[in-house]
Amino acid sequence: MKKHLICCLLFFSILGFSQENRKLIIGKIFFGKAVVSDVHIINKNTKQGTITNDEGWFEIPVYIGDSLQFTHVNLQEKQLLITKEILTTKKIELTLEEKTYSLNEITLKKPRSIFYVDPQMMPPPIVNANTLNLPYANTIAKKDLSVLKFRSGGVVSLDNLFNTLNGNNKRKKELQKILLEDNGLSKIRKHFTDDFFITDLHIKREQINPFLNYCFKSNIVAYFNRNENIKVTKILMDQSKTFPQIVNTDTLIVFKK
Repeated sequence: MKKHLICCLLFFSILGFSQENRKLIIGKIFFGKAVVSDVHIINKNTKQGTITNDEGWFEIPVYIGDSLQFTHVNLQEKQLLITKEILTTKKIELTLEEKTYSLNEITLKKPRSIFYVDPQMMPPPIVNANTLNLPYANTIAKKDLSVLKFRSGGVVSLDNLFNTLNGNNKRKKELQKILLEDNGLSKIRKHFTDDFFITDLHIKREQINPFLNYCFKSNIVAYFNRNENIKVTKILMDQSKTFPQIVNTDTLIVFKK
């Protein structure tokens, strides 16, 4: 019994000694060449924690053998064991990697016209010259490929002229622009998890796609295409504070279940 009591006293003495001899070290967190703020650092041995400032710096008391845990919403978690060399230099420079996510496949669907017919339903009867047995049913009209010559001497194809007058070229360009914008927003939607939008930004699940459309004016697609994901994250966080969450907002981004 006496020996057991002596061992207990010796253990608590060593523990208290190690706690008192922890040294304050400083560190800086990077993502590539950029510094990272809001990184959470926890000493898993003492349960003490801190967070990096706007310039990526932090400080925390440690001892040899302590384990530091580094976490960030968009970066991979990392563990670091405190060695004698780290304790001697009293400085840490650490680079975190980008977090990757595996999401369900997404697709862009064209909005349905009011005249859309479900292919699984019975097709409507076809009414034409053949079904009505009209005498000119098999007559093929000759396509007029003539051109129109203006007084100025220019020659213009009638097809191109009619397309221009009808606005087909303009509508085609506008449609291509919309498809490119939706494709960029879809890539951003793939990159971030639902938990990021719902938990961190307080955006309802059904409002995530309208929220991305709301943020489009802040050039998030351009930043994302340049791999400036930290900038995209900041924009999303700022815009979430002013986003009006409206029910039943239409969107072109549709997710498969």
